[in-house]
This record gives sequence, C-alpha cells and structure tokens, in this order.
Amino acid sequence: MPSNSATGAFPATRSTAAILAVVVLVAVNLRLALSSLPAVTTLIQDETGWNDAFIGALTTVPVLGMGVFALGVPRLAGRIGRRSAVSLALVAMAAGLTLRLAGAVAVTLLLSAMLAGLSIAILGGLVPGIVRERLSHSMGLATSLWTAAMMGGAALGAALTLPLSDLTGGWNRALAFWALPAVAAVAAWLWLEREEPAQVATVTIVRLRDLPWRDSTAWALTAFMSVNSVVFYSMLAWTAPSYAERGYTPETAGLFFGIFTGSGIIAALTLPAWSHRTQRRRTLFATTVVGCSASLVAIALVPTFAPLLILVALSFTLSGGFAMSLGLLSEYAADAAGSARLTAMAFTITYTSAAFSPFVIGAIMDAVDSWTLVFSLLAGVTLLQLPAVFFLHRGRVVH
Repeated sequence: MPSNSATGAFPATRSTAAILAVVVLVAVNLRLALSSLPAVTTLIQDETGWNDAFIGALTTVPVLGMGVFALGVPRLAGRIGRRSAVSLALVAMAAGLTLRLAGAVAVTLLLSAMLAGLSIAILGGLVPGIVRERLSHSMGLATSLWTAAMMGGAALGAALTLPLSDLTGGWNRALAFWALPAVAAVAAWLWLEREEPAQVATVTIVRLRDLPWRDSTAWALTAFMSVNSVVFYSMLAWTAPSYAERGYTPETAGLFFGIFTGSGIIAALTLPAWSHRTQRRRTLFATTVVGCSASLVAIALVPTFAPLLILVALSFTLSGGFAMSLGLLSEYAADAAGSARLTAMAFTITYTSAAFSPFVIGAIMDAVDSWTLVFSLLAGVTLLQLPAVFFLHRGRVVH
C-alpha cells in the first residue's frame, strides 16, 4: 500500500475534524508572536528606556524573516519533508517565545523575533499546501478556518498580554506565556503524524530566476499586497502605543489593539467570496483602499472620535483587501507550480518591504513625535494601491 507521507500528507486514519482542529491550533500561533509584544510596548519602554526605533525593529525583524526565508522553505521541505519541517518550525516558535522570559536583554528579544520570523515563514509556506492535498474536499472550510484562526490568535495576543502582565507580575512573563499554545501545537502535530515516519516530500523548488519578474499582473498584485502589508504591520506595531500616548490608559489602548486585530476576521471570511462572485471586483478592491485611507485620516486628525468604530472600519478594509488578494495567487496561476512561483515573488517582496515600516515609524516618532503626521503619511501610502487595482483583471494568467 502506498504511503501518504511521500507527499507530506497525514495518515489516512485521521479524521477531517481532527486534522482541522490541529490546523486551527497551528494557525493560532502564526500571529501571536507578532501581536503580543506591541500590547506591552509602553511597559517595556518604561522599564528599559529603549527608543521607538528599537521597539519598531522588534516587529521589523520577524516580518523581514518572513520575506527572506520564503524562498528557502521549499528547499528545506524537500530535504527533511514537509511534516518534519512544520514540527521544526513549531519547536522554534516555542523556544523563541520562551526566550522572552529574559526579554529585558535586547539581544534576547531580537533572537526571539528572528525565530518567530523563521517559524512563520515555514508554517505559512507549508501547512496550506499540506491541507490542500489532504483536505481537498473541504478546502473552502479549511482555508476559512486557517485565516480566522490566524486573526483570532493575533486578537488574543493583542487583548490578553497586558492583563497577563498584571496577573503574572511582569511583561516578560506575559510574553513568554504564549509559548504554551506553541507547545500544544507541537504535541498535536506530532500526534497527527505519528502513525507514519516522515519522508522527503515532493515539493516545487522555487528559484529567483524562475519568478515572473516580467509579468505586469504579477507586479500589480505584488504591489497591492506590499502596500497593504506596509500599513498593516505599521498598525500592528504602533496601534496600542499611539493610543496610550494620546491620553488613553494602557488597558484601553490594549483593548483598541485587540479590536483592530480581531475585526479583520469577518472581512477575511466574507470579502473573498464576494470578490469571487461579483463582476465589479476591481471596484470592491478600490473601495477597501479608500475606506482604509479614510479611516487612517480619522485616526490622524480626530483620534478620540468613535475610536472603536474607526478601528473596526480600518481592520475590515485592510484585512479584507489582503484576503481578496491572496485568492488571486491561485486564480492567476496556470498550475500549482505557477502558483508557487507567483506566491514566492509576492511574499518575498511583500514581507521584505513591509518589514521596515514599523522601524521607520519608530524613527519618525523619535525625530518629530507626531502621531498626526504618522497616520497622515500612512493614509497617503494606502492610496498607492489604487494604480495596482487597475491591473487586477479577471482571466489573467501569470507566466
């Protein structure tokens, strides 16, 4: 009887429900490391005296890792197998988060951030492909759960880290607490694959020279995703600190941050399906861009006006635009290999360019100390997606 593991699939005895449950647990961990730290930024700076540029770098490092490591993930999977690579990534995630117990040492937090970036690159690059093979009959449900679980994990880290710091007696303990879900994911993943030994997976090795560098549609999609991610990771790093510095308590700022990270779940679950059905898809994309920019203008000029409503609108439009763009990575590809090449190009450029935005925002704040300027700049940057939207036609195939 042929083995499923040759393609990185799970033992056939595992039920769909069991696989979905483990996939959800893995997905929850993909944003916890990123969203938990900004929630206690104020506490960290009060204790350590680190400037805004360094605090921004703590978000820059893992996002940069997501971009830099993206091309190497298929090669790692080809060498040790996809399931083993996922196990390695989850262990690295748990180890990196545990290192935050010594978070008052700058190099320790940077190392933790590097491990998070490596882990997220591996998990984000491999798990969806495994799920597509093993759960092809439930792909829509699996994709929705994967997306919702990622955003739910981000919301948990954003909303609960500050209360955990009060409960555990320190921000470093609160940050390290999130190693527990990663440990649980390691155990669940090993249980899922234990009936068969991991073998070398059949994967598409992606090389830089093979990417669709000369395709205008590929560049348009990459540009849209890149600008969207610049804004998202800027907000991920600085939403809570900005509201705390504008007169809100750290607890309220943390609540706002949790609302921002969690509200995108609804958009991620609804807008891609709408985008697939509507004949005015580019109009829908453009609407998310304009809505996002308008929300940022409101945050810049009137931060005390209906902040929860504004943050929900920002999250809905920002996350919805990105979720719709993810669907185009498959739609614009002729086959699985083409999808892998387009995805590698988009993710490498998107995350590498977006990585520097939290650091740049921190440097701007160190120089001019004006959140009004920062959010006004982000509102303007958001509108740079509009030219790219014009090229996102239906029926295009990237070569």
